Amino acid sequence: LTYSGTTDALPLPNQLIAVDPLPEPQITRQFTLNHGMGMGMVFLINGKAFEHDHIDTQVQLNTVEDWEIINTGTMAHPFHVHVNKFQVISRNGQPAPYAAWKDVVSVSPGESVHIRIPFRDYSGKTVYHCHVLDHEDRGMMGILDIQSNS
Repeated sequence: LTYSGTTDALPLPNQLIAVDPLPEPQITRQFTLNHGMGMGMVFLINGKAFEHDHIDTQVQLNTVEDWEIINTGTMAHPFHVHVNKFQVISRNGQPAPYAAWKDVVSVSPGESVHIRIPFRDYSGKTVYHCHVLDHEDRGMMGILDIQSNS
């Protein structure tokens, strides 16, 4: 990319957009991230590697859930949820400094991150996984089935 000339600097906003807090959850779940040896290194969620024909988590549309993501391994895992944005509530028991919408949160070794997810706009199957491609490919992924109420 090449260009010529100059552009005016854009000022930063004085404040961030407001992010409404989510209601209290109907369900709380726990997800433990770790790794081990199988046929080489495997990466696990709740002690299991990904199986393409297995529903790992089933939720209801129009509900709010809290997920506690715990990393008991020795590597960081950026945890990503497809289709559903969430808010980080706390990290290691300390409240998040500000409300923000996310679709991925990094969970360092020994950390616990508490997220709140509203399941509002999509029913059907999707996935959650570690956003490190090698970790995802070696098993750190789960299938999320969002059931409609109808």
